Amino acid sequence: MKANLALSAGICRWAGRILGTLLAIVLGCLAVGEGVPNVFTQPAGVQIGFVALGLMLAGILSGWRWELAGGVISLVGWGTFVAVEVGSLARLNLFLALLALPGTCYLASALLRRVRR
Repeated sequence: MKANLALSAGICRWAGRILGTLLAIVLGCLAVGEGVPNVFTQPAGVQIGFVALGLMLAGILSGWRWELAGGVISLVGWGTFVAVEVGSLARLNLFLALLALPGTCYLASALLRRVRR
């Protein structure tokens, strides 16, 4: 049983890391290709969206070292972004749904490791 939990935690950890890195690269390419507007000249909703996106990326990257904290930060950023920019879960697209997966995988890995102990 403990071996299965350890294997599952490892799979979740690496799935979050790989998917998160790929999504961070895609977001970086979009930012370079489209250009990032001056955040301070944007409306308040867009500014909050940028902060939420930054939280998502910070959580995805910090999840490499601290899975629980990284997962929580990433999912808080994702939830804020969805609430401000999309408005409802019914209007989610595939890319926005994928942004939640690294944080979810990090949380699952952290919880599986705690259960194993």
